[in-house]
Amino acid sequence: MAFIDRNRPTPRILALAVILAYALLSLHVPFASASDHGKPELEITVRVNQKGFFDEKNKLLGPSHPLKLPAGKVVKLTFVFDEDINSLAIGDVHQIAVVSDGGFSVETEKLWLLHKKSSVTFEAGEHGRTRYRAYCTLDCIGMERLNNLAIEVVGHHD
Repeated sequence: MAFIDRNRPTPRILALAVILAYALLSLHVPFASASDHGKPELEITVRVNQKGFFDEKNKLLGPSHPLKLPAGKVVKLTFVFDEDINSLAIGDVHQIAVVSDGGFSVETEKLWLLHKKSSVTFEAGEHGRTRYRAYCTLDCIGMERLNNLAIEVVGHHD
């Protein structure tokens, strides 16, 4: 006769606990918010999926088609998890960093199926910065296409 310890959690309960813990850990305070720079003057949505970064008109963004921001404007960039429900990447998690050569760096919260949007807010061209780059910081499906979002500041005056 086998002894069954009813006080020991079953594998199913352990799996549910791990999923719940992961979901709770992904809900954290963003690294940058609108309060860091005042109210956004411009809001832009960038869709993120295994094929790359896309603008609101479904055009692929990258070095040959950079995202252009007006100098001196407080910009809120909202990154949206946009994986197709039939894609293997539907279970992926993305986290986007926006950086510049001048030492500026900000990251979104993690983007995934249950947390589809995250924003960063900053002043375009602040401290003379004219170029930024955005990329996924996590190992994900499509990572080779999520490393080249070029962001240019236009109308910049030195």
